[in-house]
Amino acid sequence: MGLEVVQVLLKAAAGGLFVLLFAALAEMIAPKRLAGVFSAAPSVALGGMLVTAWLSGVSDVRQAALGMTVGAVAFVAYCLAGVPLLKRWGVWKGSSAALGVWLAVAVAGYLVVWP
Repeated sequence: MGLEVVQVLLKAAAGGLFVLLFAALAEMIAPKRLAGVFSAAPSVALGGMLVTAWLSGVSDVRQAALGMTVGAVAFVAYCLAGVPLLKRWGVWKGSSAALGVWLAVAVAGYLVVWP
């Protein structure tokens, strides 16, 4: 239990540090609308994977990276499906249907990655 708490705290600290570094990088690029792409998920993922590699080894990092990749693909499918579904069915039905698309893509991705 103690090691898990330390690992979570280290991941949070590393993720925060990388958020700051990526935010500084985002301030230097143009157009500014791309700044959020660099300052959120990639920096937290990188920090988390570095701590995982340090504490648990490379095989756990591989599993985490595969999970992040499947999640990212599912999120893209959610975004692509969300706009037309929201226009067609409204907020509640459209977002629920888009969530169903996300779930289907995520489950299919995990079945492909971890048969």
